[in-house]
Amino acid sequence: MSESLETLIDKYVDSQQTAVFSSDIKEVDKDTYISAVKMQLTSKIYNEIRDEVRDEALMDADNIIEKKAGQKRIKEFKNLMIDGAIVAFFVGMLVNQVTELLGVFKNMFKMNNVAFTSICSMLLLFICIAIFGARFLSEALRILRREKNEEN
Repeated sequence: MSESLETLIDKYVDSQQTAVFSSDIKEVDKDTYISAVKMQLTSKIYNEIRDEVRDEALMDADNIIEKKAGQKRIKEFKNLMIDGAIVAFFVGMLVNQVTELLGVFKNMFKMNNVAFTSICSMLLLFICIAIFGARFLSEALRILRREKNEEN
């Protein structure tokens, strides 16, 4: 026990002795009671301080974790934006090249332009829907598995 706390408790108990004890009490009983009161007060004070310090430490830790998580999310978002811009640029270039190749292919074989374009559009639409569906299902299953693991 710290010296300050012990001194404080001793002074408090000494100040209360005249109000609590009658003059005809045995010294042994008085000492036993005082010792028990000191132990109880010390235990109560330590428990209150421990709870308060623990709560403050948990709040501080939560704040630090949230701050670091926020910084990490900002960094990831920045990287994602840069990656997205680069990928979008090259996808745009690829689309232009594919469009040019389709135009050359149509002119080379003198096909019906509307029918060929419609077939290619439907094929590309189907591919996009399949990719989106697969990604959506994959993400949904991942979330469901994570929720199931959190429940266990």
